[in-house]
Amino acid sequence: MEVGLNLLGAEALYDGRIRSVLDLAAEADRAGIDLISTGDHLGFTADAHSERVATHGFMFALDHPWFEPISLLSSVAAVTRRARLGVSVLIATLRPPVLLAKQIATLDALSDGRVAIGMGVGWQEAEYTATGMPFDARFSRMEQTVAACRELWKPPPAAFTGRGYSFEDFHSYPLPVQPRVPVLFGFGPSRRNFERIARVADGWTVNPTDMTTFPESVALLRQCFSEQGRDPESIRIQVSVTPVRDRSGEVDLSATADRAREWHAHGATVVVFRPTAFDITSDRVQSLLDWMVGLEEDRP
Repeated sequence: MEVGLNLLGAEALYDGRIRSVLDLAAEADRAGIDLISTGDHLGFTADAHSERVATHGFMFALDHPWFEPISLLSSVAAVTRRARLGVSVLIATLRPPVLLAKQIATLDALSDGRVAIGMGVGWQEAEYTATGMPFDARFSRMEQTVAACRELWKPPPAAFTGRGYSFEDFHSYPLPVQPRVPVLFGFGPSRRNFERIARVADGWTVNPTDMTTFPESVALLRQCFSEQGRDPESIRIQVSVTPVRDRSGEVDLSATADRAREWHAHGATVVVFRPTAFDITSDRVQSLLDWMVGLEEDRP
C-alpha cells in the first residue's frame, strides 16, 4: 500500500503562506511519503458554488485559494527527490491537449520521471464557459485528450485529429522521462467509464461518494482491463481517506488506519490523506506524517 499526502488547503496551517507548504512537501518526501498531490479548480461562479455546497456538501469556501496544480507541483518537484507527484483530479478538458501534454512532460522532466496524474472533466459549466471550452461531450473529449497526449509523449513526429483541433508532423519537446506517464481517471464507476480507463489510462482515482460499491467496482475495472488485453494487476487505484471521528467528534487515528487498510484489502493501491481534514495545527504535522508513513508497514 502506498501512502499519499494531499497538499490542498495546507497553506491554512501556515497562516496562508504557500511557500511553507513547500517545506511540508520536502519533509513528507524525506519521511517516506509515496505521493504528493493537490486539487484543481480554475474558479467558480457564486451561484454554481452555493449550489454545489447545498447539493454535494462541497467543503471549500468560495474564497479558498486553488493554486494552479502544475505550477505548484513544479515547485514541489524542486524540493523533493523520491515521492510521485500528481493531481487528485486535474480538469483536463479545460486545457488544450497540446498545452496539457507540454505541461505534464515538463513536470515529468523536472521531477526526473515522478508524475502520476489523475484527470477528470469537472462538474461546473462556468469553468468551461470562462475558458472557451465546450461543456458537451466532455467525457469522450477526455479520452481524446489523453490519446492526443500519448501521441505527443512519443518520439516525433506526432499526428492526431480530435474535436476542434488537429496536428501532424508535430515535434514537441521535452518528452517525458517515463516511457508511459501514469494517468488515472476520476470517473464514476460504470462499465462505460471503466472501458475508457482500460483503453487509454492506467487507473482510477475514486470519488469518496463512490466508495459504497468499491469492491464491486474494482472487480469490474479489472474485468475491463482484461478485456482490453491489459494486466489487471497493473491498475493504479487511488482513494482519498476521510478521517474517522469518535462520538465526541475527535479524529480517531486507529479507526482511520483500519479504514485505509480495508480499502487496500478491497483493491486500493494508494491511500491519500489531506492534513487539514484532521483538524491539526502546524506543530502536529510531523506526528501526522509519522503516522501516515507507519501505515506503509502494511505494504505487501
